[in-house]
Amino acid sequence: MARRNDHSKDELQRLTLKTVREFLTLYPPQDMSLRKIAKLIGYAPATIINSFGSYADLLIAANAETLDELHTLSAMAVRDETHPQQGLRKLARVYLAYARKYPHRWHLAFEHRIPDQKVLPEWQKSRVERLYALFTEQLSRTRALSEAGKRKSLQEIHIASRVLWAGVHGICLLAAGGGVLQEKNASGEQMLDMFLSNFLQSYTNSDGRSYTRAAVKPDKLSTLK
Repeated sequence: MARRNDHSKDELQRLTLKTVREFLTLYPPQDMSLRKIAKLIGYAPATIINSFGSYADLLIAANAETLDELHTLSAMAVRDETHPQQGLRKLARVYLAYARKYPHRWHLAFEHRIPDQKVLPEWQKSRVERLYALFTEQLSRTRALSEAGKRKSLQEIHIASRVLWAGVHGICLLAAGGGVLQEKNASGEQMLDMFLSNFLQSYTNSDGRSYTRAAVKPDKLSTLK
């Protein structure tokens, strides 16, 4: 087993994260453990804990790398795109391609639940917001495509971009896990195209006020039983 001083803290963190990436290339997150990663890099589990703080923090750091990669690929895809609707389709295709190529990393990044007592770091929240922002930017540019779009408020765009992101994410999640989307006539690309076409048609032709009217106030939730 390697000695504690074989690597600096930064070197050990990079080595550990590299090993996590390699592990998730072959195996799902539920098969991974602190002990397995420690054995692969030749360090005691306690040494990894001392470096990251906890196993949960290690997973958060691994997810940060995934979110950074996804953001870089997404930003590159729409960098020179002048048509917002096509930009949204490109973003969706990037998500689908990434989910298929790295299904285990995708699941860990978006499906892993941190312990209740653990607070997600602000630097991790900002990474998620950057992904949202790419969809929000493209969606906000569609306002100029119709009179209804020009009347949409920033709040309506914010809500709609989250709905759009959630729909794309859901399709990609199924595609990464197989199952329903393994059917020959229901590919991930077809479902994304249908979802985006229907969503954008509805979004650009409606005034958007139904989004805010449909919101349920917290003090009314007690009546929904």
